[in-house]
Amino acid sequence: DHPYVADYSYIKVKNRFEDDSYETLAHMAVWQLDDPERKGLIPTFLKSTGLKGAVFMIVLDLAKPWEVEESLQTWLKVAEETCKQLMKDMDEDESKKLQDEVSRYVQTFIDVSLREGSAAGKGELSVLAPGDSKFDTNNPEMNMGVPLIIVGAKGDIFSSFLHKNPSASDRFEFTTRRLRQTALKYGASLMFTSVAGEGENLQLLQDYMFHRKYGFELRQSAKAAATVDRFGLYVPSGFDSNELIESVRPAKSTYDDAQAFVKVFPNPNKESKRRAEEEKVKALKNSQFYKLLQQKLKSGAARSPSSSKTQSSSADSSISKGGIRGSPKLRSPRKSSSSSSSRSGRGGSAKGSGSSPKSQIAVRQFFQSLLTGTGTKKISSSGSGSGSGANRTNANKKSSSSPPSNEGQKDMLTIPESSK
Repeated sequence: DHPYVADYSYIKVKNRFEDDSYETLAHMAVWQLDDPERKGLIPTFLKSTGLKGAVFMIVLDLAKPWEVEESLQTWLKVAEETCKQLMKDMDEDESKKLQDEVSRYVQTFIDVSLREGSAAGKGELSVLAPGDSKFDTNNPEMNMGVPLIIVGAKGDIFSSFLHKNPSASDRFEFTTRRLRQTALKYGASLMFTSVAGEGENLQLLQDYMFHRKYGFELRQSAKAAATVDRFGLYVPSGFDSNELIESVRPAKSTYDDAQAFVKVFPNPNKESKRRAEEEKVKALKNSQFYKLLQQKLKSGAARSPSSSKTQSSSADSSISKGGIRGSPKLRSPRKSSSSSSSRSGRGGSAKGSGSSPKSQIAVRQFFQSLLTGTGTKKISSSGSGSGSGANRTNANKKSSSSPPSNEGQKDMLTIPESSK
């Protein structure tokens, strides 16, 4: 965003093809507007001269090709509305005269390369037809009564951008074709420019403005056969036609006229933002993570009883008399399950022959202890036969004593289903 409402500058008008080319003939005022919401200011810029002698120029940023189509249509609409507003204050004959001049120029234009004596300084180079020439008032299709120039700026950046992507030639052809079609519809000229290095088409742009506004002779021939590497496109008003545009279309065109620019040139900023949002990892708090994991374990146990039984055996085999600790020899799931079942059968504290319900309770209480901050208290044991019922969790203080253990077999801590 710029701090100014509109920018004003001027260009010294000199005819560089005349002997006295150093002489300044006039000062051409240039008003610049970069916000379409301020279009109401344009009539005030042209208050002294009106549309007569005015030239509209729309500058597109080729460094952002995904915005070209939308930007062009926006400013074309601004130009149309401005011309209609100014023509309301003019006589009908006067406004019709302006439109007829545009139609006559477009239909009687002859490119420099097609004229006799086309060498510089030879022959009559004026492209303006006599006033009695016959012409079609419906050509161009959209006639605003003002010469229109469409400029694609930063052509060098656009060329570099295309080289980084596949099908560079097809994309360049698509861009030039679509812009030429729009320019033909409005009777506008089209050129690509660049300020890099020695510049591209900068002097040509100034010469063309002087030609349309002051009637200076035009000596540069059209350059419609542009490529990705030689991007200096120049199509003057009246040169182009639908046949010429179609003649440069590839036999197997990758992109057709119905495709939007944003589809051919996706906005990399939006793509990067979308990828960043997709790849963003959300870190949960420990309590939230444990709750989520506990829910998944519960749902998994409900869907797969066999899986729960295996987890039960593994959990029981890793709990020893001295609390949760590493064991040099962990019992296999099958042995642990059978041992736990035999003791549960003798003690009468477990229901059924399996240990799956107990292990589920153990897992739930384990995660509950993590959530509430209460851990499992450890009580050291001095031998395999002493303190068989001493080790308890805080949740088991009110439960009955543990079942008796067999001689020669290490005790395993079993957690009852609930405190009844």
